[in-house]
Amino acid sequence: MQNENAFLLLPPIFIIGFVGLWIFVCFLLARIGGWSRLATHYRAPADFSGTKWEFQTGYMGWARYKGCLTIGTNREGLYLAVFPLFRVGHPPLLIPWRDITTSEERGWLASYQGFAFAKAPNIQLHVLRELGTRIISAQSSLTTTTGEG
Repeated sequence: MQNENAFLLLPPIFIIGFVGLWIFVCFLLARIGGWSRLATHYRAPADFSGTKWEFQTGYMGWARYKGCLTIGTNREGLYLAVFPLFRVGHPPLLIPWRDITTSEERGWLASYQGFAFAKAPNIQLHVLRELGTRIISAQSSLTTTTGEG
């Protein structure tokens, strides 16, 4: 009888353990990649309105975001969000254009566009150059058509 009761507890214990581990890993990635530090300065105020590219890949520090980033642009800045399933510890960000500098980098297998942030200078977002070019082009057209920058 006791063995049957113990066996019945295994699924809930597994589920609670899995969810706990998932939350821990998401928070850990946010810390080691720098997302949590960016969030202290650049948390997005509300829903984002602008051009978006969903299911994109990028990396910050040791954290790799493969196919789970939404990257967007509007007049105010660069929008970054993580797919909702991985969003724990990763609030959406909106970084003003004035706080962003870019650089081109070569990796072993690909070329990347780096985005550095004034209020967190040790953190950089790296995306494939093709996406980086689209982001920079979108930003340029926004500032050209609005008379800014």
